[in-house]
Order: sequence, then C-alpha cells, then structure tokens
Amino acid sequence: MRSLRPGPRLILFVLILPSLLFAAEGKSRKTAFFQSLVIPGWGQYSLGKKNAALAFFGTEAALIGGIYAFRAYGASARDDYEAMAAAYAGVVGNHGHGFYVDVGNWTSVDEFNERRLQERQFDQLYVRDSDRWQWDTDQHRAEMRSRRVKADRAFNSVIYMIGGLVLNHVASALHAGRASVRRDVSETETPLPAWAFAVQPASGRGGIRFAVARSF
Repeated sequence: MRSLRPGPRLILFVLILPSLLFAAEGKSRKTAFFQSLVIPGWGQYSLGKKNAALAFFGTEAALIGGIYAFRAYGASARDDYEAMAAAYAGVVGNHGHGFYVDVGNWTSVDEFNERRLQERQFDQLYVRDSDRWQWDTDQHRAEMRSRRVKADRAFNSVIYMIGGLVLNHVASALHAGRASVRRDVSETETPLPAWAFAVQPASGRGGIRFAVARSF
C-alpha cells in the first residue's frame, strides 16, 4: 500500500479532528493542557467550553488551509517564472533560487559577470555554459522578476502561518490550563453560610417580629 504524502496526511488529520474532540473525556488540569497543546480546542471541549473550542479549532483549520493555499500559489508562480526564464532568456537546466534572482535582476550573464569582476567578487562569477542567460526584452525580464517576488512572498507567508500554528497550540494549551484551574477551584471551594433577615407581623396580638435564618 502506498504511503500517504505529507499533504494528504495533514488533510486526513483535519478530517478526523472533530471526532477526536467529541471523544475527549479527560478533565484534569494537565490533561486539558496537553490535549489543547496537541490539538487546539480539544482541552476546551473536554471542559465544556464549546465556543472556545470552536474558536481555537477554527483558527487551526484556517491556518492549515492558508498554508496549503500559499504553497500552491507559490509553486505555481515559481513554475511560471522558471518557464519564462527558459523561454525568453535561454536558461537551461535546474538552478537554485539565487540564480533566478540574478536572472531577474540582470539582462545577461555577461553583464552580471562584468559587475562582479569590477567588484572583485570572483567567487560569484557564473562560468558554466548551463548558467548562461540573455533576455530578449526588459519587459519579459521585469515580468519574470515580478512573478519571482510573488512566489517568494507566498512561501514566506507559509513560514508565518506555521509560526501562527505554533502560537495557536500554545495559546490554546494555556487557555485550557487556566480554565481547568478555575473549574477545579470553583468545585473545591466551601460555600459560606448565608444569612437572611426578615420582618414579619407577629401572630396574635399586634406588632412585628424579626426573623433570622441561616442556610448551610
């Protein structure tokens, strides 16, 4: 049986997450903390705080969806600018990100190398035949560079959203821990006796009487 790739595994995780929330029963302080640390909203649901659970879980789902969307857009934009470099600048073979940054910033490899020689940065020269490029027009070069920038921004957004996932897990765990503490305190506190005072008409002869009651 073929193993699932990271993408399908993550989608499967999101699909089964609601059933995990409904199956949760642990209600101790540590249990709620670690539940929400693993799955945001799990600890809140086990404590009966369904609105908070929905908020944390919804944030998690939105972030995961955003990661997939930005990754797909970034990959598409990267394919586009690499195709443009091949079609309009004569780039051949596979190259790293830094190479395409230079291709988008310089009209030709000769122009790039000339500047590196002037600055005595000999280690940055492109000397292989497969590293050559020459743009047909500045318009195509500018468009390729624009798509490369868009792809970089998309991939950077993925990094930010991964950071948001981590923060969501930590925030959910802290919230569940505090909610569990408050619940434990409310359950263990001994209620103070309540006093009640009342003024009532006296039976028989006229007058009034004072009544004092204490509840336990």
